[in-house]
Amino acid sequence: MNDPTTEGYAATPAEIEGMLRNLCAYALSEPDPMQRYVELTHQQVLFQGMVEAIRRERGRALADLLVAGMPAAQVAAKTNLATEPKVRKLVSSAGEAERVKAAARPAKATKAAKAAKAAKAAPAKKEPEPLPPHLAAPSGKRVLTPADLEALGLSPKKRAAKKATPAKQAATTAAGTESAAGKGSAVGKAVQPKGQKSAS
Repeated sequence: MNDPTTEGYAATPAEIEGMLRNLCAYALSEPDPMQRYVELTHQQVLFQGMVEAIRRERGRALADLLVAGMPAAQVAAKTNLATEPKVRKLVSSAGEAERVKAAARPAKATKAAKAAKAAKAAPAKKEPEPLPPHLAAPSGKRVLTPADLEALGLSPKKRAAKKATPAKQAATTAAGTESAAGKGSAVGKAVQPKGQKSAS
């Protein structure tokens, strides 16, 4: 039976005879004619199935060309199929029509679908939790609590004590000076001779 999709290809009698001897050597060597007939009939059915399997593989090869981006017209010209319907027929017989159609869809749609899938798969970003009221001012800046200041050695009591120290020192110094002056005056009065009056 001639296959219209194999036009342009031919096998010589010598090639066919050589293949027969290679693949059917066991059946051809059977001495019993009846058994030889049975064996060769089985081989014929087997090879007819192989013909259909080879046809499907040819269709898959054409589908790979189309998926790779080769136009159907160019595929038909380079494979001696001559027409695009023959190309589609072989591709369909191999069960590859849907794969070829999917590859022919716009690339943008495929990219958009991939982006949407990636967006669904990506985990949602968690927003940072707000600071407690005692740590956050309306401006969003952190405000140190008395406990924080004390932990840093900057408690309000210590800061006030540090600020008051210079004033206390000045007051203490002044008081000491006045006290010393008073004592000096008293001593001067005490050592004055009895016969002299004080200038004051």
